[in-house]
Amino acid sequence: MAGEARGKAFRKGPYLQNLSSSSVTVMWQSPGRSTGLVRLIGALPARDIPVEADEDGLYEVVIDGLAPGRRYRYAVECDGQRREGEFATAPGADSPFTFIVFGDTRSNVRSHQRLVDRVRREVPDFILNTGDMVDDGGRERQWQEFFDVQRILLAENVVFPSLGNHDRQGRGRTADTFRKYFSLPENSPDPERYYAFTYAGARFLVLDSNAYSFSLTDQTAWLEAQLRATQIDPEIGHVFVSMHHPPFSISLHGGQRELREQWTPLFEQYGVTAVFSGHDHVYSRAEHGGVKYFVSGGGGAPLYPRSRRPSRVDVDAVQFFERVNHYLRVHVIGEYVEVAAIRADGSLIETASWRSPARYRPPHLAAVGSTTAPGTVGEPGSTTETSADSPGDTMDLGAGHVRASGEPSQGFGLLGLFGALLALLAGGVLVWTVRS
Repeated sequence: MAGEARGKAFRKGPYLQNLSSSSVTVMWQSPGRSTGLVRLIGALPARDIPVEADEDGLYEVVIDGLAPGRRYRYAVECDGQRREGEFATAPGADSPFTFIVFGDTRSNVRSHQRLVDRVRREVPDFILNTGDMVDDGGRERQWQEFFDVQRILLAENVVFPSLGNHDRQGRGRTADTFRKYFSLPENSPDPERYYAFTYAGARFLVLDSNAYSFSLTDQTAWLEAQLRATQIDPEIGHVFVSMHHPPFSISLHGGQRELREQWTPLFEQYGVTAVFSGHDHVYSRAEHGGVKYFVSGGGGAPLYPRSRRPSRVDVDAVQFFERVNHYLRVHVIGEYVEVAAIRADGSLIETASWRSPARYRPPHLAAVGSTTAPGTVGEPGSTTETSADSPGDTMDLGAGHVRASGEPSQGFGLLGLFGALLALLAGGVLVWTVRS
């Protein structure tokens, strides 16, 4: 499939959507309207699912009744042409998993393609896109460009996108085209603009952070209800949030005050594990109220500098900054999380590993855990960070760290995470720098 030229029957895709432990959605678009076929390869019994195109030539079919944590191959046949791909259903609640985060892919096809080529070397379970996939959500040519660049990636990796400000369209700032091309969980009052899904032992809340769409007002009650529900669900050990605008940033746009006022108190109250955003075309890591915040907006749009006048609240929160094309690789193993920030050339920016604070459980559901306050050395909330110095606009803003030099690395992956666990269990917080 990797070397296959884009055929006339496939204008976009096929691409994967809305993955769960028992189902996945396959979509594609063709220039005309006809009957297509999705075939599950190697499944017993054999599965052939016919599907008709809609008025836009879009095909959408749900493959359900699948087994959790199993890898499947599929084929799509349309107008005499065939393409294949594969996917894996979500595993059980205690399973480790890995996902990729990046966003702001608009504007520069070459930078976007370079990053996607690097991400394809990873083997994630799914992808979070932090929004601004295109420069103007009303222009079909730009959506076509996006799907052309990511065609092979999205045939084998499910993407869960956030709605960026550039992805909207028209005076009403609608998300009509965004909704047309993505099939997302419809479990919110404004379906697909914001939504939630569960993967293994984690709940993901994908929010619409565009203030001018009145989404902040509409979403807050839903957001709190979702967060409250995770506290009484014994299978949810982590909550991750993805949205386009960052609450904390020292780059061009800066942190969004409305988000800090309305949503970050909820993130802190309910013990959100990490928040991923874009909007500022940089990489940065921040922490506030025990919650980790990552800006990943280096997917291809023009890179931004550090703000000349960042707010004091942003300066106090942000601990690392670099203007660079990059993506994040996130490993989750039990209570432990590792986030590796990786440049488009494959070199490591930094790695942050931590044990999440023990999430609240009612007494009849509570597991054995620590009640130590987040941030206590060697207990839940402790963080091990690995940074790799590089040329360019890079700032490690942490203080009071113990450093030790080492050899260059392309990323720590699971090995780095287990090293971090040893450091944490030994009762200390270790920060080391890998110099190139």
